[in-house]
Amino acid sequence: MYKNVLASIPGIEFWPIISLLIFFSVFVGLIVWFFRADRTRLQELAELPLHDATHINK
Repeated sequence: MYKNVLASIPGIEFWPIISLLIFFSVFVGLIVWFFRADRTRLQELAELPLHDATHINK
């Protein structure tokens, strides 16, 4: 039943390709951001959950 409904929608074959491209671009963007990020900033973000609410690291 669902196959017949989806087959009757015009242009439906492009949506899986578009979703794959969006996923791939976000994934590649995250990898690029990670390798270009400042290591000290990443270390500060990693230690953030361990600090008290009253402790401000500046």
